[in-house]
Amino acid sequence: MKFYLTLLSVIFVNYLMSQNSAVSQLKDELIIKKIESFQPLKGAKIPLDIRNRLGATHVAGKYYFTKEPYLIEGAKKMIDLGYGVIKLWFRKNGGGYPYNSSWDISQSISLKELAKHPYWEQVFNMPFNTIALSVDGAGIKTTDSSAAAEKEDIYQLTKYLLEKYKDKDVTFIIHNWEGDWMLRGGTGSYARWSRKPGELIKAVDGDRLTVLVPSDSLDRINAMAKWFKARQDGINRARNEVKHSKCKVYHAVEANKTYDSMDGIPGIINSVLPLIETDMVSWSSYDGLDATGLKLYKGIEYIKNFIHPTPYMKGKKVVFLGEIGIPEQRYEGLTDYESVVRRWDAYLGVCEALQVPYIIQWELYCNEPKNEELRKLNNVRTTEEMRGFWLIRPDGTLGFAGDYFNKVLKNAGSFLK
Repeated sequence: MKFYLTLLSVIFVNYLMSQNSAVSQLKDELIIKKIESFQPLKGAKIPLDIRNRLGATHVAGKYYFTKEPYLIEGAKKMIDLGYGVIKLWFRKNGGGYPYNSSWDISQSISLKELAKHPYWEQVFNMPFNTIALSVDGAGIKTTDSSAAAEKEDIYQLTKYLLEKYKDKDVTFIIHNWEGDWMLRGGTGSYARWSRKPGELIKAVDGDRLTVLVPSDSLDRINAMAKWFKARQDGINRARNEVKHSKCKVYHAVEANKTYDSMDGIPGIINSVLPLIETDMVSWSSYDGLDATGLKLYKGIEYIKNFIHPTPYMKGKKVVFLGEIGIPEQRYEGLTDYESVVRRWDAYLGVCEALQVPYIIQWELYCNEPKNEELRKLNNVRTTEEMRGFWLIRPDGTLGFAGDYFNKVLKNAGSFLK
């Protein structure tokens, strides 16, 4: 009798598991159908405001086309291509924009003074709807004193932007570079917390899967929370003081390992966001890219569960894609036009289905040569030497993404032709 009861229990458990799997599969199918209903290539109408939601990053590309300062050249090219959104590296050393440039920046320059640099003033006066600025900071090395200093620096920058561009309908988003890499101290093997020995955080399924992270992970998490809070407090203070400005300034926390957080590994989403308030979350979303857009959709919905929006956001939990790219000359199966464009179409479908305000492609000019030997060289690279993170190739032609986005932008408010 005991044997039969055990057998029945096993059968019942297997039945429940199969039912749960079937329900999960049905949910996934419904999500995919929802995504498809917003895809331009599947007949969906392109949003009229797509220009103000679609953009690209311009930084550290390995080629250029004019004699203008590199920052200016790229920003002008984005305007010429019809984009209303641009993401830039706002760094005190002028890093990322070397060609035809003379930055002449003091080591002690403030962010406010940097914004007055002629290169930046020229870009900020261009007709962009949104300018995302990646700003350096202390990260896991944040202390009380460094947090206070950064809060003041961000406050002064924000107040300056709100006052300087008070008559310009422009949005600035101040954010960090990929936060999970910052939390882990870099991008090397030591940062692959699921592989590196350390403190046992989680054991799953009879220890067949273990997730190991450094023993100081809690200290790192608290430092990141302190850092983000300082930035948000600086922006909040400036917004409270400058009441009447067409210009808007927001703070975004950028994460890049959302699916690790979903697996229980401590990260920006599941460990830092619950400790703070923020205006927005930016997702550098390479870990959420599949052919259908399903992972991207689920990742965005997951992130929203952890956001505590500032009162300025009036309850809105805003997630945007601060970095997303497809290397068009790197992976087998993603080197032809149709394969690449189908994916971009799905990702646009996700963003429209979830009303994601920005999708920022990586990037205008490719920054990644195909191998490490080429990476060591500083001279201009050719099309064949690059991985293909681009809108424009070194030979001046549009990449697959550039061509697809060009069609989308030209048919705003209508359908792809």
